Amino acid sequence: MAFERRQATRITSTRHIAMLASVMKKQGTPVVLVPFTTSIHAGHRALVRAAQRIPGALVIVAIHPDVDCTPLIDARVDAIFTYTDAELWPSGPRTLVDSPLSQAAGGDGDSVAVTRIMALLGIIGPTDLVLGEKNIRQLVQVQQAITDLHYPVVVHEVPTVRTSEGLPVSNRYAAIPSAAHDQAVAVSASLIAGMYAAQDGAAAILVAAHAVLAAAGVEPDELALYSLMLGPAPESAPEAGDARLVVTATVGGVRITDSVRVVLGAKPR
Repeated sequence: MAFERRQATRITSTRHIAMLASVMKKQGTPVVLVPFTTSIHAGHRALVRAAQRIPGALVIVAIHPDVDCTPLIDARVDAIFTYTDAELWPSGPRTLVDSPLSQAAGGDGDSVAVTRIMALLGIIGPTDLVLGEKNIRQLVQVQQAITDLHYPVVVHEVPTVRTSEGLPVSNRYAAIPSAAHDQAVAVSASLIAGMYAAQDGAAAILVAAHAVLAAAGVEPDELALYSLMLGPAPESAPEAGDARLVVTATVGGVRITDSVRVVLGAKPR
């Protein structure tokens, strides 16, 4: 198999991608996996840049073969591993990585998507994995599975890439009709309102966020404060420290979830 660094070599064989990763790790090279499932946008490019900032890293992007890989070639990733679910699981996904987060807030935690990432980790055996905060439940589920199953992988969390209006850059948000655009903006704005109320504690955060949603006529499916790993929220400020505010709502027929870190008892910087 011919291979040259930074040339976006396309690999379709699970055996070949595993061999490449193994050889590189034996040479002391960090092997970083960046898994994608949809067409590539600015958020995905931020994940690639984060992976490339790891010193000496070999960056492998795993993606469906139908996706246009031109942005990855332009970014000069090292390898593109293309695969389908049928190739990963010829008999279907018989073993699913599941957790309570899979059922939380109507199933935003997708057990098949998490299992897909765990399967890629098993095939490639990377030293590092780069995921975005945009899909926070998936990120937390993967981190928990890696910890509980003792995978020797370090997870790097990349902040959500947003438009000038504060909307997360994602294919799901792009599907929101223009008539519901202002409501989508309000969903993200509610998180900012919550951040600015953080100095007054958990209850104030939720009140401020809900007020923004109500003003835009958005009834959230979920508006909740959690720990950073989506466990029970800290109970008091300022000692409680970091938390995560999560909002889920259906806007223009599209179900969206957004989240932001808040520091209870602290003024936003």
